[in-house]
Amino acid sequence: MTNKQESQPLLETGTIDAAKQTPKERFRWWVILLGVVLIPVNSLWIARSEAMDYSGFPTNASLFFNVIFCLMVLLLVNALVRRIWPGAGLCRRELMVLYGMLATGSSLVGHDTMQMLVPSISHVPYFASPSNHYNELIAPNLPSWLTISAPRETITSFEQGHSTLYQWQHIKPWLLPIGAWSVFLLSTVACMLSINILLHKHWDEHERLAYPIVRIPLLMTEGGGQNELFRNKLFWIGFGIAASIDLWQGFVQFFPSLPALPNLKQTSLAPMFTQPPWNVLSGTNISFYPFAIGLSYFMPTNMAFSSWFFFLFRKAEQVVVASLGYQSTDAWFPYLREQSYGALLVLFVGALWLSRGYLKEIFRAALNGRESAEDGGISYRWTLATLVVGLLVMIKFLAMAGMSWWVAAIYVVLYMAFCGALTRLRAELGPPAHEFGYVGTSNIMILGLGTALLGPQNLTVFSLLHFQNRMHRGILMPQQAESLKAANESGLKLRTMVFALALAAVVGVISAFWAMLHLSFGRTQVASDHPGAPGSGFSREAFDILSSWLANPVHSNTAAIAGVGIGAVIALVLTRFNVLIYGFPFHPAGFALGMSFGLDYIWCPIFISWLVKVLVLRYAGLKGYRATIPFFVGLVLGEFAVGGMWSFVRGIMGVQTYTFFY
Repeated sequence: MTNKQESQPLLETGTIDAAKQTPKERFRWWVILLGVVLIPVNSLWIARSEAMDYSGFPTNASLFFNVIFCLMVLLLVNALVRRIWPGAGLCRRELMVLYGMLATGSSLVGHDTMQMLVPSISHVPYFASPSNHYNELIAPNLPSWLTISAPRETITSFEQGHSTLYQWQHIKPWLLPIGAWSVFLLSTVACMLSINILLHKHWDEHERLAYPIVRIPLLMTEGGGQNELFRNKLFWIGFGIAASIDLWQGFVQFFPSLPALPNLKQTSLAPMFTQPPWNVLSGTNISFYPFAIGLSYFMPTNMAFSSWFFFLFRKAEQVVVASLGYQSTDAWFPYLREQSYGALLVLFVGALWLSRGYLKEIFRAALNGRESAEDGGISYRWTLATLVVGLLVMIKFLAMAGMSWWVAAIYVVLYMAFCGALTRLRAELGPPAHEFGYVGTSNIMILGLGTALLGPQNLTVFSLLHFQNRMHRGILMPQQAESLKAANESGLKLRTMVFALALAAVVGVISAFWAMLHLSFGRTQVASDHPGAPGSGFSREAFDILSSWLANPVHSNTAAIAGVGIGAVIALVLTRFNVLIYGFPFHPAGFALGMSFGLDYIWCPIFISWLVKVLVLRYAGLKGYRATIPFFVGLVLGEFAVGGMWSFVRGIMGVQTYTFFY
């Protein structure tokens, strides 16, 4: 069955029927103001959960459970409002705008963005010591307008807490770095959104990509929550299974005398692999996350197969390498992460190549003065201008921070290409989570050029950009693409969603800074797993790596760059075979994901869903597949409902609660 056939049933079942519903729906602009109000509350929740309590990690998954939890609450309120005042509740279009805005705010305050950036602003002056040589190696190269070093009392209050943000002497030193970083962050967001706008129509209407992740909120919000999904028995069975597991495990957390259920999270297989060369598999885990099983059911079968197959292929590579006497790790030979990076770049470059005719038309329309796109009144000319200006601002910002112009230009282009590749991977593959650790743009540039050629100033700026290069989990660009897809599915004008996402980015950046500073100054306990302010463990990691580079220069690694090339070649070959051979089971997106560490958490749920889906399609056909969709949606919503409830309880009560992920 082709990817197009697999995604089509979601539009033909009783749970999604855009042709019947969306023309009657309206959009009220005050809903965007509601999103503006909800973003700071949501940002505080995430910062408290992830950065301070180091728990839950909603932004480490592809579908943020906090956003889905908020949608479920809104749907409940909707049902109550409609009983009192029929027709006054939120419609699907309005709910999907709120989804996009909350996803944007969540990504910006998330574990891989502001939670790493904010503590790096004051890290060096507070943690400098004779043993780490920060003052000698790092402090002279730090741009003063992006960091703070005085007064000492402000830094101490930020790092140790037991104080308050709401004093002028505490706020004033942060204003300049907050303003400067906001310019860079919003320029990055603008570039991401512009690329998404330019590629949206081709990916959605011409290539008919599946966008599996956004299917869950689309199914939930059809009819404003009044739809067949919530009247389906299979949905409530799936919901009940996932919710009961998390509810019971949550009670066990409070009452340890209760019998705990079997662990559905990660279980190590290390006891099975104790002898070489098999001991390289000791880090292998199996897991049975209900939400991951549910989300994986929406992945196209060939891509789901490719994902778990190439995960096992990666493990086989490690065994072979170890049997040959090499010390194999994820960071070294056979350069698994580098293979993944090469495959990702090819995935995006290939997508641009497939879109070349469409992009030529866009450029021609912009140059000839045809202002608006056909899908929602978005101006091609202004979109391209925003992209160019955004790229130039990013490059200028990095150059002002001390980076060489040519290094800044290469970094910005490669970083945006990498983000585009992750967006393409999400649009095609839709994995429950993705974690491409320590293989970011700065890492690849250092592997290719070496630290000596780059010099201390470039390396120092790289350390400040650690948040863009560490793990790439809750990255914003895929969330934007999925929100544009949701707008199209719900019949909302594209420009409305674009405006909402742009406004959400501005509010999200401000809210993220506020939430991190509010918690850091005001907390009365030590942040878990961090030596100072919430997130300071990541800052220490970045600056310790920088100290190592400056003290012990790293030469360019030709073999690692060859690994990037090998990954690219494999992805090209797989792409070609997919074009030439109908039903070819291996896909380059699955290879890119399988070579990365992030699949270690979720390969088993993907395998389970793939196997069930194949059997259902084999013996019950498309009709059977459509009939089983509500059960798997129930698994996702059941886990997110109870898991979100436990996370919210932890934020209010300040006590340890059960977390269903990680």
